[in-house]
Order: sequence, then C-alpha cells, then structure tokens
Amino acid sequence: MTKFCTFVLFLIMLVLASEESMVVMIEAKNCEATWKCEGGDKCREDCKSRYNGIGLCDLYTPPIVPKQCFCRYPC
Repeated sequence: MTKFCTFVLFLIMLVLASEESMVVMIEAKNCEATWKCEGGDKCREDCKSRYNGIGLCDLYTPPIVPKQCFCRYPC
C-alpha cells in the first residue's frame, strides 16, 4: 500500500509541475488594408510607417482598374 501511495503522490506532483511550465500559445491574427498604389517603394514605406506591416502593389491589373497597395500587418 505504501508503494501505491508513493506512486500516486509522485504522479500528482508530476502533473502539478508540468502545469506550471505550460505556456499558452496564441496565434497572431493578420489584418489587411488597401489603397491606391503610388509605386512599390512608396507602398512598402507607407505600410511600414502606418501599420508596421509589409506592403506590395498589384503585379497585374486590368487596364481600367488602378493598381492597389496591399498591406498586411499584425492586428
């Protein structure tokens, strides 16, 4: 009986010790913003300064549609 109680006590201590060391991981959510693109460098600079994000302009657009700057940043 003493061996069983010792084993149970050991398991309880192991569970308590492992709960203290567990870290909750939260996935960061990304947000997006768009505006008229005035050039690739300007798009990157504006996105970095406004939102601390990464921005880039459309590569291909139809002739009538203006290019857009897409900015992705952490919410």
